[in-house]
Amino acid sequence: MKFSRSAALLCAFAVTGGLATACGTGQSTSEPAPAATANARDDYHPTVREATAGLDGHTVYRPADLDAFPDGSVPILAWANGGCRTSNIPATSFLTGIAAQGYIVIANGAPGEHPIEQLPDDTLARPDRLTDAIDWATDPDTGGTQFGGKADTGTIGVMGTSCGGVEALLAASDPRVDSVAGLNTGFFPRKRFGFERTELSKIEVPTLLFNGGDKDQAQQNSVDNFELLDTPAVLVAQETAGHSGLTYGLDAGDTSGPMLIAGYTMVTDWFDYTLHGNKDAEAQFAGADCGLCTKPTWTVRTKNL
Repeated sequence: MKFSRSAALLCAFAVTGGLATACGTGQSTSEPAPAATANARDDYHPTVREATAGLDGHTVYRPADLDAFPDGSVPILAWANGGCRTSNIPATSFLTGIAAQGYIVIANGAPGEHPIEQLPDDTLARPDRLTDAIDWATDPDTGGTQFGGKADTGTIGVMGTSCGGVEALLAASDPRVDSVAGLNTGFFPRKRFGFERTELSKIEVPTLLFNGGDKDQAQQNSVDNFELLDTPAVLVAQETAGHSGLTYGLDAGDTSGPMLIAGYTMVTDWFDYTLHGNKDAEAQFAGADCGLCTKPTWTVRTKNL
């Protein structure tokens, strides 16, 4: 069953251990997409949120009916949370929106793990949690079994926000990774989270960096990191999103959802482009008249595309 773009925002989840909860059973609507969104889509899949059997500390977001996909066709994305936290609950709607567009998302944090309000000053980035997810997903005896052979184990992206974006950028040097998206993130001028900007030289895959404008504390880091990258890269900015708006749906104080939809649509466009070579998705980023370039409050810079 297909459901509307806004339906992904309305799914309610029972977050209890390994319980898999399906959503997306509402009827489609004919309302136009909000103006803040990127390219509109009309093919959404109901989703499931479930535990990773045999791998502690992770959660799967995926299309509920994997039998609707050919064998070995559903790409894998590994996700790292803001603050390098081990709870993905705050990003549930965002990750659901990505999974609903035909992706298997493996997020750091067990299904029932709740957010930690205060982070220690010595928080370290843990890219190994993303590579652990990739190990599990590509093993035919673990992820291969859970996904019934539907996962495309040769097509893998990593993504994350804030400190989790640093984790994603670090994991991007893994030879199995084909593309990376770092949201509201970037390495600091001096070592922080245990790493420094020299790590950027290890990235050889297409890289998306995003910042939320002047109110995003990662704005300058994203700009500086973009300048240092030698790989094909895109820097996208949205001036009202701030540090968390793209992931949590905040747009200059508006919590009604358009920014959240724009966020997961932009990220999925990025992976549709870099993992699949989708021309419509490419047009959102490439060229002077790219899709995002023509939207008010959005700017796009590219290099080596």
